Amino acid sequence: MKVDTGLLTPFTPSNSRPWNKKLVTHLLSRTMFGAKVSDVNYVLTLTPGEAVDMLLQSQPQPDPPGAWVTEIPVYNSNLNNLRMNMLRYWWLKLMYEQPVSFREKMVLFLHNHFTSEGVTVRIPQHMYIQNTLFRNNVYGNFRNLTKLVTRDPAMLYYLDGRLNTAASPNENYSRELLELFTIGIGNYTENDIREGARALTGWTITGLTSTFIASRHDNGIKTYLGQTGNFNDEDVVNIIFSQQQTAVTFMKKFYKNFINQREDMNADMPVINELADLLRSNNYEMLPVIKTLFKSQLFFSENIISSVIKSPVDIMIGAVRQLNIPFDYSNLNTHLTYVSSQASSAGQLLLEPPNVQGWLGYRDWINTLALPTRNSFCESIITGIKKDLTPTGFSADPVEYALSMPHPQNAVLLVDEMCEHLVRLTLTPKQREQLLLTLLDGSAVYDWSINDPEAPGRLRKFLKALMYLAEYQLT
Repeated sequence: MKVDTGLLTPFTPSNSRPWNKKLVTHLLSRTMFGAKVSDVNYVLTLTPGEAVDMLLQSQPQPDPPGAWVTEIPVYNSNLNNLRMNMLRYWWLKLMYEQPVSFREKMVLFLHNHFTSEGVTVRIPQHMYIQNTLFRNNVYGNFRNLTKLVTRDPAMLYYLDGRLNTAASPNENYSRELLELFTIGIGNYTENDIREGARALTGWTITGLTSTFIASRHDNGIKTYLGQTGNFNDEDVVNIIFSQQQTAVTFMKKFYKNFINQREDMNADMPVINELADLLRSNNYEMLPVIKTLFKSQLFFSENIISSVIKSPVDIMIGAVRQLNIPFDYSNLNTHLTYVSSQASSAGQLLLEPPNVQGWLGYRDWINTLALPTRNSFCESIITGIKKDLTPTGFSADPVEYALSMPHPQNAVLLVDEMCEHLVRLTLTPKQREQLLLTLLDGSAVYDWSINDPEAPGRLRKFLKALMYLAEYQLT
């Protein structure tokens, strides 16, 4: 039975809930890796619906990281590790250079949903092909994407689909397809895994592509999720997507990534079920569901703001973009190496999720090892000095950043404006007072001047204090 919570009706600005910088920064922080002041100012001129439509527009496909992406793979090549890093930095550069677009955040979500570990796949060309597959299908059909992933070379290698033959069935992909990628635990049997593995036989990898070899496929009758027939991989996916639970499981994961995270999701299940109904009624096309969700009253409600913990990549690339820090493109890979290494130390190395479950996120992101790394990175891009006292090679221009605010000469308003841009939660009067005192650094409010020679140092102290707040970890 379809449910109607009323929470997915479009958000309409009102006197009590105006379309303002708070809601704009909320929308952009959830859908992008950090919003620049210029992004916020531009989106503020649009309506909420226009802003979401802009975020979900198609974007030109990026140039590849190198001509090597079309080379025939060599599994023991000394170049593979180098190229895997090149691919990682290429993706970070796309995040850094992103326009007002949801695309790269959605690519990361899909990478974490249909996981593959580069260290296992080993071939950077295959990881590039998979990454491009996600980018080409960010707002497309979830069922069709699942079919494509099932035959994807990186996935065939990662979960041993290439080894799955009629003579020697391999259940690894069959299991994860049900458990993690689609219907979820409790909605299938061990026999479904075995029968699914038989139906998935026959695929292998030839060079850059996947190839079906009929002689390796099991043509026998299989019984899968209550249906019987001579099934192949496409049939398996179609049967999975005929189950009501498949849409629920996917929408719950999407919801936890982009809307709200908590230990107990029971209170959110009515709207998740409504989203699942919407996904099914749109034949598993993701775009109508994403649009509805990001335009909804629910998304712009007060209790949704700052309910998601930033991932390491989000907080690090986001901080660089928020502060409008320019990278020296003649030394770009060095800068991106630093970002990547720090994100890795905080628990998120792109292309290397920890296992087939992916990054679990939520409070895992802010454990006792990760949080100091997150904080020290943010401090380093303000001071230009790493924790080991070597230079980062890039840092914020605090005066330029302050001048991008409407009232850089008014200390009280400037504190409010920088807080509004960098932190989603409204800080308490005591927190704002303390931040103001940090900015003033012993001087009186009326003595503040952006032109004061002491202003850069005071602004750096302020930005460090703000980014060390627990509230900065949330989006």
